[in-house]
Amino acid sequence: MAKGFFTQGISVLFEKAPTRVQLREALEPTFEIAREDDGGDGWAQGRDGLIVTYRPDVNGYVNVDVVNRKWPDHMGDPAGEPELFAAWTFGHFGPYAYPGNLERAGEHNLTWEDAGDAVENHEAFVRIRLSYVFGAGDDAPVMPGDCDPLHELNFVYSLAGQLMAMPGAVALFNPGGEVLTSGEMLARSLQWSADNELEPLDVWSNLRFFQLDDSWSLMDTVGNAQFNLPDLEAVFQPADHEPNDVAALLRNITGYLIENGPVIEDGHTVDGPGGDTWGVHAFSDSLSSPPRDVLCFVPAEGNEPPAIVFDRGNSGDDE
Repeated sequence: MAKGFFTQGISVLFEKAPTRVQLREALEPTFEIAREDDGGDGWAQGRDGLIVTYRPDVNGYVNVDVVNRKWPDHMGDPAGEPELFAAWTFGHFGPYAYPGNLERAGEHNLTWEDAGDAVENHEAFVRIRLSYVFGAGDDAPVMPGDCDPLHELNFVYSLAGQLMAMPGAVALFNPGGEVLTSGEMLARSLQWSADNELEPLDVWSNLRFFQLDDSWSLMDTVGNAQFNLPDLEAVFQPADHEPNDVAALLRNITGYLIENGPVIEDGHTVDGPGGDTWGVHAFSDSLSSPPRDVLCFVPAEGNEPPAIVFDRGNSGDDE
């Protein structure tokens, strides 16, 4: 799924919907409010919003709007819920959002025990959606040639940080990265990243752990498409490789790709934990939801992984 009308999109879950006046009070000391926005046709396309200035020279603005209902974790259908279906189709819940993402973000949370409570107890959410086509002409580009997804993410997360300090805010939710985090965890992650001059990958993209069978496990990332990179999978046996070491491997490879671009390809090898060799396999069909392009890393020596690892369609260089 490609980026469309919005190039980045995250949300803050609330116990009770804040007002637009409260949004302005939270944001105005730090950000320039360009104008108010009353939204489109129906709640799903936006209501009671503010347009925040991002890069006005290229028509870059952020829509911050209040939705007074729970996050719609299903896509709806054209007949029964046409408004919801249309909003999902046109990316109004964020680029790369996929049905069931909030439920998965709560279930696959390795760092926050109360993530499920945030999913269950929120009653409203505020969307933060970045676009370059607000009010632009029909021939305007969807995004500028110098679009920088890392800069975009840092900007929308700085907005989210202000909103997370509001009364009633319970969690930051990144639907494209399927990340759910508390205000305390968000602040800690952003501060650590700033101190170490690294990107805050733990609040941008999720890292998940699955069992494939009695002896083989899968660890994967969700959300690398936000910075124009494939997600990563690692298939391994915990008896041979410590999961924390594998998690560090995936984060380090993501950081390497952010720094150097998509230079790791199908058929390459990388050094794994302890210096062993892992093979790289590119697939357009991930082992887990949401469906997405992945680079799968498998130890080059030792036992064969389950057949499902390789029997899932053509690898990336065969398409």
